[in-house]
Amino acid sequence: MSKSFTFFLLFLSIGLSAQNITGIQKIPATALPGTEFIVETTVNKGTIKDFMKFFQEIPEGLVASEIESQSGTFTFADGGAKIVWITPPKEETFTIKYKITVNGGVSGTKSLPSKISYINNNERKVFDFPIAKIIIGTATAPVKKEIPSNNPTISTQPVKTNPIATTPVATTTPVKTTPPVEPKKETPPSTTNQQPTTFAKVPTTALPASTGKMYRVQIGAFSAKPKIDGVTEVTTLVLDNGITKYFSGNFSTYEEALNRKKEMVEKGFQGAFIVAFENEKIVK
Repeated sequence: MSKSFTFFLLFLSIGLSAQNITGIQKIPATALPGTEFIVETTVNKGTIKDFMKFFQEIPEGLVASEIESQSGTFTFADGGAKIVWITPPKEETFTIKYKITVNGGVSGTKSLPSKISYINNNERKVFDFPIAKIIIGTATAPVKKEIPSNNPTISTQPVKTNPIATTPVATTTPVKTTPPVEPKKETPPSTTNQQPTTFAKVPTTALPASTGKMYRVQIGAFSAKPKIDGVTEVTTLVLDNGITKYFSGNFSTYEEALNRKKEMVEKGFQGAFIVAFENEKIVK
């Protein structure tokens, strides 16, 4: 094989590889429920001139809306944000942006995998971005997940690093006096050798007094008033730093609280968990 022909093949190989698409994304590491953040994606398309499609999976409870699509067609459907170009932008490098709104009650670590599908020399190719992750939580504590357990010595509540004195806000929900029974599927938190959390402020009105253990379902903690349409028997606790915890229900049995928790999860409050009260005080 002649040197000139070898050089031509090398030049052709370099030219084709230079047409492969690459890109980078900017996504914040954390966000609060009820807030918004921006996803910014920079695409280096090289000399690609044919069909291109960007797609990013959006977890449940997050909603994407268009900011800048660079003449592409933006849609939010089928669990993700999508931008399609029949003819991509002329610039070799361009940036697209969209906004994500976090619904109230969402918490935990969320993954947002994304990719670009495109046509290069009549061949379909895909560029996968590194999987981005974002932690959705409150301003007062890291996100915690409820851990179901059959071991009565393990608490199913999130671990609290710094208990904060709070003030319960009353509801008019009547308190049931039926003795608590052992739940069938989940074990209530253990209260052995643990002191109840006390509140620094006196409530303006009080729930009916109860000498036994009661259970409520916490649906979230918010710095601003959330949209909680459809939630019944709402109770709130206002923390000293202005954050408000919202609860639903007031049950004498853990099983009743578990049923309410399932209802809250079905309504979109994925981070809902059960909190135990004894003598109108939170117990761990």
